[in-house]
Amino acid sequence: MMSVAIQQTTLGDIKFNVILGGFGLFLLGIKFLGDGFKEAAGPKIRDYIEKYTGNIFSAILVGTVITAIMQSSTAATVISISLVRAGLMRLEQAIGISVGANLGTTVTALMIGLNIEEFGYYFAFIGAMMLMFVKRSFWKNIGQILFGFGIVFIGLQLMSDQLILLSDLPQFEQFMLYMSQNPWLALIAGTVATAVINSSMAVIALVQTIYGAGGMTMVAASAFVFGSNVGTTLTAVLASVGGSVSTRRAGWFHALYNILGALVMMIVIKPYSDLILVINGWLGGGPEMAVGINHFVFNLIWVVGIIPFIPLCIRMLKILIPGEDRIKEREKIKPLDYGLIQSYPEGAMQLAKQGIDKMSDLVVESLETSRNYLKTKDEEDFDVIMQVEEMINDLDKQLTKYLLEIAKHSNSMDGVAEYYSTSLEIVKNLERIADLTTNTAEYYQTIYDNRESFTTEALEDLDTMYSLVIDMVSRAIGMFEKDDASGHATLTKDEEYLDLIDAKYREKHFRRMAEGICDTQFASSLYIDLLSILERIGDHAINIADYVKGGLLRE
Repeated sequence: MMSVAIQQTTLGDIKFNVILGGFGLFLLGIKFLGDGFKEAAGPKIRDYIEKYTGNIFSAILVGTVITAIMQSSTAATVISISLVRAGLMRLEQAIGISVGANLGTTVTALMIGLNIEEFGYYFAFIGAMMLMFVKRSFWKNIGQILFGFGIVFIGLQLMSDQLILLSDLPQFEQFMLYMSQNPWLALIAGTVATAVINSSMAVIALVQTIYGAGGMTMVAASAFVFGSNVGTTLTAVLASVGGSVSTRRAGWFHALYNILGALVMMIVIKPYSDLILVINGWLGGGPEMAVGINHFVFNLIWVVGIIPFIPLCIRMLKILIPGEDRIKEREKIKPLDYGLIQSYPEGAMQLAKQGIDKMSDLVVESLETSRNYLKTKDEEDFDVIMQVEEMINDLDKQLTKYLLEIAKHSNSMDGVAEYYSTSLEIVKNLERIADLTTNTAEYYQTIYDNRESFTTEALEDLDTMYSLVIDMVSRAIGMFEKDDASGHATLTKDEEYLDLIDAKYREKHFRRMAEGICDTQFASSLYIDLLSILERIGDHAINIADYVKGGLLRE
């Protein structure tokens, strides 16, 4: 009778090129996923997130459900961090989802669900087809989300399929046995093994096998379980790389949360392990079941235990990751009540004015951030401008529709038609200022991407124009808010001065070019366009003031 030799896994069997390629796909998927959510949902997704994750408990529930359905805590973690990166979710909401994701991993074993990594290929295929063949931008954005979601998990699977081979190495199992002799060594081993293999379930399954065979105590098994939770945080940290301050804090909270949980439970690991054995005895489970219960109870205890300490964790994160996040948490915009238009028209007009005031604040914020981007070259500033532009566009649509409804019902209301016309023109001028500001940011990005910059004199001239333009826009907005046009004459003089310095700065720039001081390709050619844009923003400020005064719109 012939015996068949079983070939053991060696390091040579592991394809490190596949691991690197999978990692690249994973990072690309994170970017596609965040950008897709941002483009497809825009401001609307803020309302959905606010509705379903408005407090820490609902956010934890959402994280638990997403993870349980998708059978992957990575899915919930990656989605929440992508939304923070896109400026569509607050740090506190992402923290709640992250906490819930840990509990969701334990529910997974009790549910019949999808193997999300296997379905990643289908997501990528469907997303690619939509990106290639659909024409509507909305469905293209949905396709980008699906494609990004798919390649995130394709990348993870490519890495995991290779890294998980480490668990088949005899040296790896020997390492696990050796480390299990000391609970603290077991904690470190569980952390390292999970981070390397990229699968907490693979490590826990191996612990179940060794514990079931009598190779380690329940105390050691508990330490491995704690360590496996810490090891899973690598994914969240990687997903936050290169993001805003809040994005990095959200990623590192996942690590801090699990590290604190592991350290606290290590203090009471002996009575905790005895409790697990008692619970397993009540349920009549075997050794492998005991490890599974261990995983569930640990996460359940720490989900409840961390809630009072979340504010402390956020303060610690602000110390560990200092900096001011310019992706702001803004006041929720009040919905426009269409019922007021007929029942209380004065209230409807006041509601519209509040919306215009909010739009005005966003326009000024965008202008100030554009000025800051010119100085800092910080991509966070660019992201803020793009985010604010989306919100302004959404307000423009809402206010235009609402004001039109007011005008339709204005037959019996004195002065309403005039109010509609004035307000609509102010909204359109604000929207145009935001568009022009976005253009400046795009010009700056083009210049910075080509590793060019402006001369010191050119920067000073631009900054002078910014100071005057921001002041003019703010004063014009103030006239509308106070319904007071007394500053119109002064504003007109400032607009004339803006025209003069625009011409002067053009002349200075042409002289610098002639003398060879400005010889860059993009910065030199776009500088004149930037001067024109700032001058046009000043014109729109005068337009707003003219309408407040009752004058005609300038061409």
